Amino acid sequence: MINVLYVGGKKINIPQLSGTDAHLDYVQNGMIALSAVQTGNFDAVIIEDQLPLMTPTRLIQEFVSIQSGIPLISVVRSDERRKTLLNDFDLGLFGSFEPETYTDEKLFSLLNSAKQFHDFKKSVPRTSVRHFSAVGFEKIVGVSEQMLKIYHLMSQIKSKDVTTVLYGESGTGKNLIARTLHQISLRSERPNISVNCPAIPSELLESELFGHEKGAFTGAIERKDGKFLAANSGSIFLDEIGDMSPSLQSKILRVLESGEIERVGGAETIQIDVRIISATNQDLEQKIKDGTFRQDLYHRINVFPLTVPPLRDRKEDIFPTVMSILKNLKKKHKISVNYISHGGIQTLESYDWPGNVRELENILERVVLIHDKPTLKSDDIKYILDEHTSNINVAALPQSRPTPSSEPSTDSVETSKADAGTPSTVSIDTTAVKTLKEMEYEAIVVGLERTNWNMTTTAKQLGISRMTLYRKLDQHGLRKKD
Repeated sequence: MINVLYVGGKKINIPQLSGTDAHLDYVQNGMIALSAVQTGNFDAVIIEDQLPLMTPTRLIQEFVSIQSGIPLISVVRSDERRKTLLNDFDLGLFGSFEPETYTDEKLFSLLNSAKQFHDFKKSVPRTSVRHFSAVGFEKIVGVSEQMLKIYHLMSQIKSKDVTTVLYGESGTGKNLIARTLHQISLRSERPNISVNCPAIPSELLESELFGHEKGAFTGAIERKDGKFLAANSGSIFLDEIGDMSPSLQSKILRVLESGEIERVGGAETIQIDVRIISATNQDLEQKIKDGTFRQDLYHRINVFPLTVPPLRDRKEDIFPTVMSILKNLKKKHKISVNYISHGGIQTLESYDWPGNVRELENILERVVLIHDKPTLKSDDIKYILDEHTSNINVAALPQSRPTPSSEPSTDSVETSKADAGTPSTVSIDTTAVKTLKEMEYEAIVVGLERTNWNMTTTAKQLGISRMTLYRKLDQHGLRKKD
C-alpha cells in the first residue's frame, strides 16, 4: 500500500489513481498539506497544477524548508505549470506527470519509485540522510533499486578509509561516484586528484603519477612532483586502471602495500598517505588470465568493489537524469527550455543508450541547441536520436556494393591530407567474405573518412570511447605517424 497525500484535487481529476494500489488523503490547499505531512505517514505528495492560497512552486519550497523528505510529485496540465517545472526540480521536486498521457501502470511505477526511495532514506543512518537529494545521493541522480544499492554501499564505507574499485561501462558516471566517495569521506577537506590513465601516453604516465627528478629524461628540465604527492593526505582516482602497463601496476602495488613512492630518476623514498579509488570498464579477472593485469594488484584494489549499472537497466532513472541535464544545459547555454513532454521521455526510454549517461547528455545538448524552445516534444528528440543512431549504424557497417561483379574489386577511401604521415589511400575489398577484424578495420576507415579524421567524433559515431579508438588504430596500423 502506498499512502499518498493529494493536494488540491479529487480522485476524479486523475482517473489513473483508481488503478493504483494507493491510499489517498485529500486536502484542499498547501497550508493544510504542510500540517498534514507532520502528523501523517505519507509515502508521496501529489501537488495539483493550480492551488488556492499559494503556487505549487511555493508549496514545494515550504515542504523543503520543513525537511519532510517526502517525495513531491507535480501534476502538469497547463503551459503555465510547464514554465516553472524545471526550476521546481532544482528546488526539490521528485517527479511529475501529465494525467492526459499517463497510464495506470506508469503512474503506479512513479508512485512506487517514490515510496521505495522514501523508505530507503528512512532506513539509512541519520548521519547519512544529509547526503540525499530529492532524486539521488549528493550530485548523483538516480532513484532506481540498482542505484539505491550503490548509495547503501557508499554510506557503509563513508567513514572508512578503504580502497575501492568501480566497475561499469563507459559513460555510467564512475567519475562522479569517485568524487562523491571522496566528498563523503573523512578526507573530504583534503586534495582529490583524478587521473585518466589511457589519456596519458604510457611512457609519460609514470612521471605524471610519481614525478621526476631534473635530468631524468629528455625534457626534464626541473624536478616535478607527481599526482600522488599532490594527493597526499587525500584521495587519488585512477580512471581505467585496466589499461595501465604491468611495470606501472607494480609501482601502484607498492604504494598500496607500503605507502612509498620514488620520483622517476630519483633515489629518495617518499612516504605518502593516499586513498586510492580506481575504475575500469574491463573485466580484470579476464585480464589476469590473459597475463595483462597483476593478480596481487587486483586483490589490493578490489577490497570494496562497486558495480555501476548501465542506463538501459534502470530506465526509471532517465526522467530525473534528463531534468538534471536540462537544468545544467539551460544555465550553460542560456536557452529557453523548461519542460520535456511525457512523449519525449518515452522516446528517450525506448533507446538502449550504449554510451549511457554521457551519450544521453550529448543527445540532449544537440536537441536543445537545435530546438531552442520552452517545451521539448517527442518529434524534437526523435529527429536527433534517429540521426545519431543512423550515423552509428552506417559507420559500424562495412560499405558494400549491392551487386558484386564477377571480378574482385576494391573501393578506395581517401583520407585527410591534413594528417601528415597517414596513408592517402586505403583500399577496401567490398566483395570478399571478411573476418570480423577486417570488418572492424573497414568500419573505422569509413568512420574516419566521414569525420575528416576527427577522433572524438569518429569514436562517438562508432559507439566506442576515444581511447578505445586509439587502441584500434594501433592494432590496425592506422595510427597517425609523426
